[in-house]
Amino acid sequence: MEGRDHGGTGRRHRSLRRRVAVSCGTVFVVGAVAIRFAHWHAAVEAIERDVDLGLQARLAVLEAREGRRPAADSASADPLGLPAVVPAEGDRRGWLRPVLDVGHRSPDVAAFRWFGGAWRRDGTPVRTVGLPAGVGWSPEWNARLGTAWTTPDGAWRLAAIPGGDDTVLVVGADRSALSAAARREAAYQATTFAVWVPFLLGLVWLVLSRALAPLAEIAATARRIRSGDFDQRIDVARADAEVAEVVETVNGMLDRLDDVRRAQSRFNADVAHQLVNPVHAILLEANQAEPRGPAAAAAALGRIDGLARRIERVCETLLAYSRTAALDPRRLRPVDLEPIVAAAIERLEDGARERGIAVVPPAGGAIVKGDADLLEEVIVNLLGNAVDHGAPGDRIEVVVAADAGSCRVAVIDHGPGVAAALLPGLFEQARSGKVSGGHGIGLELSRRIARSHGGDLLHEPTPGGGATFILRLPGPAAPRPA
Repeated sequence: MEGRDHGGTGRRHRSLRRRVAVSCGTVFVVGAVAIRFAHWHAAVEAIERDVDLGLQARLAVLEAREGRRPAADSASADPLGLPAVVPAEGDRRGWLRPVLDVGHRSPDVAAFRWFGGAWRRDGTPVRTVGLPAGVGWSPEWNARLGTAWTTPDGAWRLAAIPGGDDTVLVVGADRSALSAAARREAAYQATTFAVWVPFLLGLVWLVLSRALAPLAEIAATARRIRSGDFDQRIDVARADAEVAEVVETVNGMLDRLDDVRRAQSRFNADVAHQLVNPVHAILLEANQAEPRGPAAAAAALGRIDGLARRIERVCETLLAYSRTAALDPRRLRPVDLEPIVAAAIERLEDGARERGIAVVPPAGGAIVKGDADLLEEVIVNLLGNAVDHGAPGDRIEVVVAADAGSCRVAVIDHGPGVAAALLPGLFEQARSGKVSGGHGIGLELSRRIARSHGGDLLHEPTPGGGATFILRLPGPAAPRPA
């Protein structure tokens, strides 16, 4: 899935799963390192406090032996009578209090190397116990009475108090055991880190894979649809709640695309059917083998002219259909309906007059947002249907009504109306119900144009007989007088 070339485009896409895993893993690793460092530091501080408590206890014993305080007092809460044992200058201990158990037992401080002794303030030793080589009196001990500190080389931890007879009592502990304990604690933290972090990162990877599985299924379904299996849909029941809405939206989009595909297929078949018939008729007229007189030739030319006009209407409808598919509602501009209706009536006026049908123009107009050519095509289609279904003496009325929020253009005829059997598929392709002169896609295209303008095309029966087709267009609309 990482760096995969999707769709054969040659472009390699970054993996969402890998990016999320790397981001989460980085945050987790940094956090885990910080927590384990704090854990290690807390463990080392706990050991150092044990060492300081050991120093205090041994000073109390040493002080009791020197005779300044009874030995029984060595069990008191503050056996040394000192202020709190404070770190020497430069010692950074104590900045973090332990908040976690170190996870295993600390070393026994009693096993550390200890020494103690008493010195006079001039440096003369009085008595020493376990004094190691290289450790001896230092004049700075007089300034450190009542404190605990670490020697500059870091090898010993010392504590001092004043003794009797102007002496200084000093005890110390070897810090090498403390360093070894710190190293063991560091090894413990590193080992557990190396074991748990890969396991948890793998678990995160699996959880991400599970969460992104619906996206992979969407891609697989899209590939199957692209290969020709148009009935494929994504199983919503298997999707998580967070992804179900996306899956339902994609399925709805696929249903809509399938409807468009089927409609386009029907449209292509209808157009081919409407074109092939007049073309065949023209070929028959052109290939007549028998000689023709002037009258017969004129009649043949008239029939060819009618067939050519029929093809022209189909081509005009195709152009309108393609313009509707590419229409951007944001580019619609205010247009006046009065000249649009007038142009549509003019295109149908001759045919209506030949059939003895009167077309009554509207008494006024309105300003709407739209494409003038497409709106004219809608009105031409509606008037053409009315003329085709009309009878001599009929009257077709065009009424424009506008208010503050919408506009209605009604084409009203008083013919036979639309049969009840045709109503369910009235606005489908090849179901217009025309009896002559049409190409069977006018109403479907007209509704498509209306909806592309944010409106609709509706049918109502005309009171007393006939059909009324209403073109609704959204506002703002402004009425304008004739």
